[in-house]
Amino acid sequence: MSMALKKYFIDEHDLIIPDESITSIPLVREGKIMDRVGYLYEDIMSNWKDTIQSADVILWATHSQGTPVSAILLRRLMENEIIQVHRQPICMLAMAGISHGPFPTFKGNLFYFEADAARELFDFMDSESPISVQFREAMAFILENRVKTVLVASMQDQVVPLYSAIMSSIAHPGLLRAIYIDGHIYSKDDFLIRLISFALKLLNLGLSDHGFLIHISEVLAGNIYSWDGGHSSVYEELKVFMLPLHYLFETSPFGPCEIIKPKTLSVKDSEQVKMSDKNKQRAIEGVEARLDPFQAKARLNPFHLPWTIRGIWDDSRILGDDLLSKELEKLHLLFDQWNPTSTRLKEIKFRLEPLRARL
Repeated sequence: MSMALKKYFIDEHDLIIPDESITSIPLVREGKIMDRVGYLYEDIMSNWKDTIQSADVILWATHSQGTPVSAILLRRLMENEIIQVHRQPICMLAMAGISHGPFPTFKGNLFYFEADAARELFDFMDSESPISVQFREAMAFILENRVKTVLVASMQDQVVPLYSAIMSSIAHPGLLRAIYIDGHIYSKDDFLIRLISFALKLLNLGLSDHGFLIHISEVLAGNIYSWDGGHSSVYEELKVFMLPLHYLFETSPFGPCEIIKPKTLSVKDSEQVKMSDKNKQRAIEGVEARLDPFQAKARLNPFHLPWTIRGIWDDSRILGDDLLSKELEKLHLLFDQWNPTSTRLKEIKFRLEPLRARL
């Protein structure tokens, strides 16, 4: 994160941030979620309290199991006023966060999950489990209290499903969702990659993906394009750490950028012009996080995937927006040209074949 911060200010503002202006605090501890939260909180209070309280800006990066640990720990620090969001802008980057558990097919696999801390991760598959409730309430708290949060999934994750990494059951305008795709497999004209990116864009716009990202997650498990990349490669890419910096410093209240809402959701232009940055910020702060119930299943109904696509293509809010409708047209062309080679990708195309006439 320190490297990304320096690069951001050099690239965007031609400003060199000296090393002494950045303090990196490693939060390292093994064990179950609440054990880690307790230990790390005491560590901060003993060694880093003054440093955190005097910070001008707080950037928080976490990966995998660290995501629920970070959310719960952040809430505790904010409630005890160690972090004061009214004067300390803060953004959390969660990479491949295990928010709704690992792939359900791993349950019972002792090779992967023989420790108590690892087995606990399956509790996040049920939104009503005690640890999941604590995590979801913590996420709602930090989102409703000005913590901008960036969720980055990994395209070829072998451990965490896409729906888990992007927290599909939580909604709030302070969330920004993205996906990391290894450079050697990325193509802007790949139908599936383009479709997944489009679905994430819909969520970021406040629209529905009609459950597509949940139902495609099962197919994405592991290496569908190549044997390289996966759960850990996401935090090795510097550009992933640049995203929360752009989000924090270039959107309200610091910058003029904003996620452009489709016309079908926008207020009247005259009303939008009158809304100041402060009013926009107050409007976001006034929104409660929506926490939908979630229960991960070991096997999803394969017939639901075509219906999620149909839901997207028939959504009047998408069709009524020029940019989004043009993207649907582009996806239509890419689907016709798509010739996948792997078994799982061929299976996806096979499931979508009945919709060829509709697309």
